[in-house]
Amino acid sequence: MMTEKEIAAFLGELDGGASTRGEAAIKKVRFPPLDALQKDRAMKTGLGHIEDVKITISAELGDITMKFRDVLNLDVGSVLDLDKSAGDAINIYINDKKTALGEIIIVNDSFAVRIYSMIPPKTLRRETDHG
Repeated sequence: MMTEKEIAAFLGELDGGASTRGEAAIKKVRFPPLDALQKDRAMKTGLGHIEDVKITISAELGDITMKFRDVLNLDVGSVLDLDKSAGDAINIYINDKKTALGEIIIVNDSFAVRIYSMIPPKTLRRETDHG
């Protein structure tokens, strides 16, 4: 078994003698110049590595505000009168962020959405930063 002195001497050899004085070893840190980092970041890469990432796209047909007692009375066959009319603009969301405006159309007996306005990416980033 090692004595306290032997342990202190051993630790002192590891960090250059600082432990024997009861002080922490201090070393200068060298960071690469920022210019070198900027050059590395300028490298262009393709989007191939994220092409298979799944995202959720949803279209909001409208909404309604109801009293809780009315919600309790909902049943199969109940009709919810939304605040949008045929031909009104609907909001389109990508991963729960409003991204575009569109209109509902019918394609081969199925509902579809035609996008007619996109929110610029810079505006989306600002909205994300503030909320």
